[in-house]
Amino acid sequence: MPALNGQLVVFGFASFLALAFALLMVVQKTPVRSVLSLVVTFFGLSVLAILLAAPFIAALQIFVYAGAILVLFLFVIMLLNLKEEAADKDDRPVQRTLGLLVALALGGLLAGATLRAPVPPRGAPTGTPIPLPDEIPALGRLLFSDYLLAFEVLSLLLLVAAVGALLLSKRRFE
Repeated sequence: MPALNGQLVVFGFASFLALAFALLMVVQKTPVRSVLSLVVTFFGLSVLAILLAAPFIAALQIFVYAGAILVLFLFVIMLLNLKEEAADKDDRPVQRTLGLLVALALGGLLAGATLRAPVPPRGAPTGTPIPLPDEIPALGRLLFSDYLLAFEVLSLLLLVAAVGALLLSKRRFE
C-alpha cells in the first residue's frame, strides 16, 4: 500500500467529488440543480488534470466547459422555463428496470476491466511531469492553423443551438 501523501489525499478528494456530483447530476429532478452538479464535477475533473501535470487541460476544463458551455446550458434551461416534473407515478417501470440492469452490467464490466488491468511499475516517472512552456503556444498555433475548420464549425454549431433555443422559447410564449 502506498504511503499517504498530499497528492494522494487531493486525488482521493477530487475523484470522490467528481464521482459524487456526477451521480447527483444524474439523479436530480430539476435541470438547474443538475447543471450546477455538473459544474462541481468539472471542477473535480480539473483538479485531477492538474494532478496529472496537465494544467492547460485543467484551464480548458474550467474556462470552456464550466465557464462557457454550462452557462449556455443554464441560459437555455432558464429561457425555456422548464417546470418541475411530477414524479408521483412511474409511467415506465420496464424501462427503468432495464436501465438499472444495463447500468449494473456496465459497472460490472468496468470494475472487471479495472481489476484485470496491469499494475504500473513503481518508481519515479521517466518523462518530464511539467509541460514545457513552448508547448502551449504550439498547441494554439496548431488549433488556429490545421484545425481551424473544426474550431469554426464547433463555434457555428454552438451559435445554431443558441438561436434554436431562442426560437423554441419564442414560439412557446406567443
